[in-house]
Amino acid sequence: MTKRPLPGTARKDPLTTLTRIQMVVYLQAVDLFTYCNAEQMVRIAGIARQKTLVPGEPIYSLNDPAEAMYCVVEGAVRLKDAAGAERRIDERGTFGVRGILSDRLRREEARAETATMALEIDAEDFFDLLSNNVEIVKALFRQLLRHPETLENLHETTTAQLAAG
Repeated sequence: MTKRPLPGTARKDPLTTLTRIQMVVYLQAVDLFTYCNAEQMVRIAGIARQKTLVPGEPIYSLNDPAEAMYCVVEGAVRLKDAAGAERRIDERGTFGVRGILSDRLRREEARAETATMALEIDAEDFFDLLSNNVEIVKALFRQLLRHPETLENLHETTTAQLAAG
C-alpha cells in the first residue's frame, strides 16, 4: 500500500522545516493520537521539536534513559534490541513511547536508516502537558484501551516484522 502525503505536508524539498499546522496535521494521522481533538493536537504539536537525521545517525542507545518519544515524518528509523532483533519504523510510525510511559531504560537502540525527519516530544514536556490536560490523558487511554495492539506495537521488535517490512 502506497502512503500518500498528508494534507498540508507535501513539500518540493524533502526534509524542510514544518510549520505548526503541518505538525498538527501530521500528528493527527499518528495512531497514538487517534482520539485527540484539534485543540489537543495543537498543544501536542506545541511541544514537538523537529529533528533532521542523516543515514546512520544514532537517536538513542540501548540502556539510555527514556527522555523522549518520536514520530517519523519522512524517512525510516531502524530499532535493534540487545538480542539483535530489528524492526524498521517508517513514515507515520512512532517509537520510544513505551520507554517514556514505563520510565525505564531504553530496550533498544534507534538509528536513522535513511535521511529522516522526525518529531521529538520530550518526556518531561509531555508529562507536564498531560498533568494540565486531563482530556488528552483520556484520549490516549481511550486509544490504548480500545486498541491494545497500539501499545503492543510500540514494543514488538521481531525479525518477522523486519522481513515483512
